[in-house]
Amino acid sequence: MANPVLEFNYDISCPFAYIASTRVEALAQRTRATLKWRPVLLGAIYRATSAPQGAAGSASDVFNPTKKAVTTRSMQRTLKKYQIAYNPPPQHPRKTVNALRLLYFVDEADRAKLTRGLFSAYWVEGRDVNDDEELFKIAREYGVRGAEGLSAAVFSDAEARKKLQDATEEAIGRGAFGVPGFWIPEEQWTDFSGEKKTGRFYWGQDHMHFVEASLLALKKQGDWSKVLGLKALLPRFTRQNTLSGKVRMEFWYDFSSPWAFLGWTQLDRLKRTFGNNLEVVMKPFLLGALFREIGAPMMPMLAVSPTKALWSRQDHNDWVRFWNAINVQEGSQDENIAFHWADIFPIRTPAVLRVAIVDHTTVPALYRSCWEQNKNMADDATLAEVLDKAGYNGQDLVKKASAPDIKARLRELTAEAKDAGICGVPSYRVFKQSSSNRGWESVGGIVWGQDETNVVEDLIAGWDDEHHGLIAEPVKGESTSVVAKL
Repeated sequence: MANPVLEFNYDISCPFAYIASTRVEALAQRTRATLKWRPVLLGAIYRATSAPQGAAGSASDVFNPTKKAVTTRSMQRTLKKYQIAYNPPPQHPRKTVNALRLLYFVDEADRAKLTRGLFSAYWVEGRDVNDDEELFKIAREYGVRGAEGLSAAVFSDAEARKKLQDATEEAIGRGAFGVPGFWIPEEQWTDFSGEKKTGRFYWGQDHMHFVEASLLALKKQGDWSKVLGLKALLPRFTRQNTLSGKVRMEFWYDFSSPWAFLGWTQLDRLKRTFGNNLEVVMKPFLLGALFREIGAPMMPMLAVSPTKALWSRQDHNDWVRFWNAINVQEGSQDENIAFHWADIFPIRTPAVLRVAIVDHTTVPALYRSCWEQNKNMADDATLAEVLDKAGYNGQDLVKKASAPDIKARLRELTAEAKDAGICGVPSYRVFKQSSSNRGWESVGGIVWGQDETNVVEDLIAGWDDEHHGLIAEPVKGESTSVVAKL
């Protein structure tokens, strides 16, 4: 089989595309893929997909302050993880259309190094990539062939303009709603609706483990479970999983979220990984009430572009596939995730949450009824029936869950979530015992999203995002080994 092709879509104005640009070449080398650098116009993609941030905005502009604080810290962890220099310009976003046209004007062999120069100029050096003379200077500094003879005429070059336009339209047609994007033309796959397709689009630098898994699985009929060391594709700061003392992890959730369901499915694996020194504390709360308090949309999927909402459904399907493949590789110690999108969505969950407060051992039955068995859990009779089948006295539990003290406790937990700075579910907080044994110390702040369980594992294992900066990435080939650099 010939080397697979990996197309990389990016715009210089996106910080996450910048991060991806520092990682994508190593990924291509590990997977023996032929990497093609294909810049696109992010603003045009925003316009075509009716993105809420608009053609001239930054994605974080539409975030509420709580979400912005959580995602900012996540961004800082990512930069530290990969040892990436970052000094964002005070004026952002800057126009990059001429920079992108220049990338298509120069020889394709020079596109990668010019891209590196432009990203560095924008995100590290504070240079104005909207200034034509600055663009020519960058091209000369990075040894682009013919850079000495560049003039303003290159920005009107019909061929360069058409290549940029074609690449942008092609990315939109493949499902892009932002950058960075990754296209694997050879991948044959089945989407979440059951339709078979050829050619696969992935989005986000935080989804590059899916890109790597798919490239490696091309020779294995697309079966991710046959990719040796699949779990190692999720980058870690440290592989040390032995705890020297007690660690407490809080899991903040609402049954209404399919993402929190996925996070819950991985809790048993975390317990096995770290043993008895890890205490998992379940923290149920009313997500809708929190959203009202912090100014978040009540239905996040309706607040994004239709293209991104469709991708989100596929992304959830990919994570189910990923966790199930890891479970197979680890000996199928957990139940297979048999996810089913609820027919009645959003799920109304106050009564379900209160039952979990009354008896936390009911959580597995409640979660699987919500997101695998498609039960109408907002109905008290259905809730009681589910509990009966799980071996509980359903009617008794539902009655206890309506007691004033239980309702008050749910309100208290929701207020606690707001005070802690939580913006969504699942969210995690990790605590270690203080050196003086006088209590618990928070480590790492809020970690939001089941897709950051690798960060949670690092914090449990003793990594501190304020003091440590260890990189842990897969080495070339299909191996669980990692290469660590200070």
